[in-house]
Amino acid sequence: MKGQEKKTRYLVLGLLFLILIAAAQLNDKGQQDVALKGPLSQIAITPTCLDRSDIPDSEYHWLYFPTAPSELATQEYYGYLGGQLIRNGVVDASNCPLNGLWPTGYANACGLEAGADIIFELQNVYDDEILQVGRDIGTPPVMLKQLIRYESQFWPVRYGTYHFGLGHLTLVGASNAIQWSPELYDDLCQQVYNGPCPQSYNQSYLGFDNLLSGQLLSLMDAGCPDCEYKIDIARAENSIQYVGQALMSFCKQTSQIVYNVTGEHSSATVDYATIWKLTLVNYNAGPQCVFDALDAAYTPTTTNLTWASISANLTSAACKAGLNYANNITAKYYSFTPSN
Repeated sequence: MKGQEKKTRYLVLGLLFLILIAAAQLNDKGQQDVALKGPLSQIAITPTCLDRSDIPDSEYHWLYFPTAPSELATQEYYGYLGGQLIRNGVVDASNCPLNGLWPTGYANACGLEAGADIIFELQNVYDDEILQVGRDIGTPPVMLKQLIRYESQFWPVRYGTYHFGLGHLTLVGASNAIQWSPELYDDLCQQVYNGPCPQSYNQSYLGFDNLLSGQLLSLMDAGCPDCEYKIDIARAENSIQYVGQALMSFCKQTSQIVYNVTGEHSSATVDYATIWKLTLVNYNAGPQCVFDALDAAYTPTTTNLTWASISANLTSAACKAGLNYANNITAKYYSFTPSN
């Protein structure tokens, strides 16, 4: 009976997600088709996403690999994070003007000072997991922390209707991540079905099992009204591995798009920094932006596609937003101190 109730809950959750963003899924299906052309052998090979052999000094600030979690430590004042702590009663800012909050819900200067200790703690509480994801999966750790900073300011709950957890993963994003990762697919099958999924993994199958996407999104949401900081930190820490897997899945898809445009394995035409910047565009704006920009920049005589030549062709409003997203996450935002 309990097993049936659990399955029913997942079914309801999956159906709810489908209803909420059915239009977004329909629009994205054609974009996913763009990335699926070409031999499946290209999909399983991801050396460009893992090849750290040649990182330019100009890109090192977001691609260096820390030797210890302490190298990821930061001490930044985050207005959104501070605001959530005040709104949830974790921080008492009653002595501050406007009770510590701007009308936007962000903490004002007084509210930030009132919550500074917890703000500093929460922005570093996931550093061990971020570094471990880099070691286990290959997702660049500094990039991952900067993405979390940009997306959620380290507040690991659902934002609005569609964005979940530290990485603000959406249903379309979750489906895409599962589609490009048989390991993630098998993991979620075990969680949802207590064993293999009814359908074996098939990367080219687009009518995906939305129970799995619903389960992945549920793992992202660490809201906990009864916990000390109103978040389940252990659950949020566990979600880091799934955010890292999702990003690696997007990198695999991006590598396939490069092949679709050029006819060459991605490692032959783009470098490590460029594939990850394109992955960030894909994660934010979708694969169509990546495909169109690559297609515009590539000619049969092109031997190397640079970020400058590709990014100049991200011209639509949505693609420009993706470009801004990638540039913000890869900017020299933090003052990290790498060990030599």
